[in-house]
Amino acid sequence: MSFVHQVSEGEAGPPVQKLYQQVREHYGFVPNYFKAQGRLPDAIAGQLALAAAVLQDGALPKAIKEEIGLVVSGLNSSSYCIAAHMQVLHSLGVEESLGQKLATDYARAPVSEKEMALFRFAEKLTRQPDEIEKRDVEAVLKAGWSEAALVEAVLAVAWFSLINRVSLGLGLVADF
Repeated sequence: MSFVHQVSEGEAGPPVQKLYQQVREHYGFVPNYFKAQGRLPDAIAGQLALAAAVLQDGALPKAIKEEIGLVVSGLNSSSYCIAAHMQVLHSLGVEESLGQKLATDYARAPVSEKEMALFRFAEKLTRQPDEIEKRDVEAVLKAGWSEAALVEAVLAVAWFSLINRVSLGLGLVADF
């Protein structure tokens, strides 16, 4: 199942049960991702709050942030996150074939050049974060995105990278 014991709903104390209920309301069940962190209610609460802040519609629509999530999860070979975010994108009306392409070969995905500029930026930030330069930012802005959209893209890449590392590090098996 995973590299660590997952705290089931029956084993969870009141603070974790309350968090699990929030997760259940959002996903319809409690994913392995949260059960594996069931000993750390503050970490779960913090991640739920950060996800709500980062993934909401803003300068970038939620669907594009989820598409960034698939690009990042594909680059990081996070099968757990690919499965999860394929499900989320499907619920947002995005074709499964596009999601699969974003996760496996985003550079050939049938998206606008404007979106592709975000995905290229996401790749560099994921693979070579120490090599990000002003010209990388300028390429995103030149494609037609605002600075606010850029900030949200950076936060989305960072968020999905965190989730990828947690799922990979804990050996989580997809349950979506």
